[in-house]
Amino acid sequence: MHLKAISIGDAVPRTDFDATVHSVFRSAVNLRPAKGGLLLTLITSGEADLPQGIRVDFPEDFSFERLCVGNKVICRDNFLDFENSSLMIELHEAKRWKCDLPALGANIASPIVSAAWKCVWQFLNERQKCLEAEIVAEALFRSDETAQSAISRRAGEAIYALLDATRRYNLDHTSMLNTLIGLGSGLTPSGDDLLVGYLAGLWCTVQDRCERVQSVSKLGKAVIHLSRQTNDISRTYLYHASQGQVSSRLADLAEVICRGENSDRILTSVESAMRVGHTSGMDAVTGLLIGLATWVSLGTPCT
Repeated sequence: MHLKAISIGDAVPRTDFDATVHSVFRSAVNLRPAKGGLLLTLITSGEADLPQGIRVDFPEDFSFERLCVGNKVICRDNFLDFENSSLMIELHEAKRWKCDLPALGANIASPIVSAAWKCVWQFLNERQKCLEAEIVAEALFRSDETAQSAISRRAGEAIYALLDATRRYNLDHTSMLNTLIGLGSGLTPSGDDLLVGYLAGLWCTVQDRCERVQSVSKLGKAVIHLSRQTNDISRTYLYHASQGQVSSRLADLAEVICRGENSDRILTSVESAMRVGHTSGMDAVTGLLIGLATWVSLGTPCT
């Protein structure tokens, strides 16, 4: 089967490489390059672009589940070839994709931007409550422990400490990161998803201010250092978020908020961003909103 890639994330090597199949799902497969510890991800056309992703125009009935973990994958001259499979993917016509969160230069205190933020905050909390999610954004900042799960309580305490440290530009201690990284179950634990979103929100609001850029960069380095506490898939997302790179769905939502788009556009984007995994999307959106509001006061629980 000869197929063509539609887009390639900026973190995917531009030169030949060897890899093995790390993990297989219906609409995605992760590859472990022979050189470098971060995963690459093949995804079907209906999925979001990823910093480490290769998005491919597959037939509607295609499933990656025909591939086997451990199989060798070889990339030569812009062709990706899979051992023990007829699958071959052509890369050379695919567009390079990269998000640029710092370019948004968001001013969250702007009336139209803060209105967009509050719209997403309300929609997110309503959805989390409706689904009885383990983490509800506004509950992270409540002192009533009976209203929270154990994971939510631990996440809330860590997020509150992280907010305080970020606002004071004092990120010398990483105990709150130790709590968040790897917190929860699943392919990407809730604590990791919160951090991915939080880093994205911070990068959106640095506004070329040296103290903010230095602070977020320092936080990113600490996250990368501690990311070995979690699994390979989640560690890859944390690494790229530390560099200001996240999925196109989360990046699109960040842009919609930062541009103060109309409510229809906002709701379409937040629906798309939340529709990732069981709660991963909602957790990442929670982190994004908290990160966006870190350096301003919007009259909400996190500010």
